[in-house]
Amino acid sequence: MKQKKYAKMLYPSPIGTLSLVADEQYLYGIWVQDQTHFERGIDADMEVVTEHPVLDQVISYLDTYFDGCAQDLSSLPLALIGTDFEKRVWTYLQSIPYGQTVTYGQIAQDLQVGSAQAIGGAVGRNPWSILVPCHRVLGSDNRLTGYASGVEKKAWLLQHEGVVFQENKK
Repeated sequence: MKQKKYAKMLYPSPIGTLSLVADEQYLYGIWVQDQTHFERGIDADMEVVTEHPVLDQVISYLDTYFDGCAQDLSSLPLALIGTDFEKRVWTYLQSIPYGQTVTYGQIAQDLQVGSAQAIGGAVGRNPWSILVPCHRVLGSDNRLTGYASGVEKKAWLLQHEGVVFQENKK
């Protein structure tokens, strides 16, 4: 059986170095270095590259995002990975507009899922950090809660988008 080949590029961002992984057709993930679920599902050797058709497009999207601009990401070539439940949640995440948020409970209600915690688990396993905006999901009362790469990075991304949220009390 032929092993899948992946290309990897590192992207220096304001929240840390991002690892971008794709094959010749699809983006498999964007992870902040050493975050929870880092490069989850990538079970092959990766070649670090300086040019790649999919990753060059992703870098253009990231540059635009970090320049503070909303954009249409409907043509982003995402790999079809994850469970059916995760895919439902991740599709929902893609519908959250730049500069807006939704709660885990609201997603559970909209998707007719009985558990906000189950939603939180799927949100946390989103492999396309930033571009599939899991950072736009807040706890009840718009409280800042979990983020695979750390809540301080989530806070930075939300502030970058001009979002008002509640800090958790320590």
